[in-house]
Amino acid sequence: MSKRLTAALLIGTFTASTAALAQGMSFEAVDLNQDGYVSYEEIAAAVPTLSEDAFNAADSNQDSFLDPDEFVNVQP
Repeated sequence: MSKRLTAALLIGTFTASTAALAQGMSFEAVDLNQDGYVSYEEIAAAVPTLSEDAFNAADSNQDSFLDPDEFVNVQP
């Protein structure tokens, strides 16, 4: 597979995954265990392309979980 095609596929996958988070992935859908917080593992299952750095940037209180207010600030 050519490098350009590979890059295009990766960009498309990243865009589609992060778009799902931005446009319709509800907090409740991502919070798999329904404890009121989203862990990195939970959000990574929903959006595999989301980096741990992006998760940590949204985790304003640095407790390793996102509450609903922090969840809306996830920037892939």
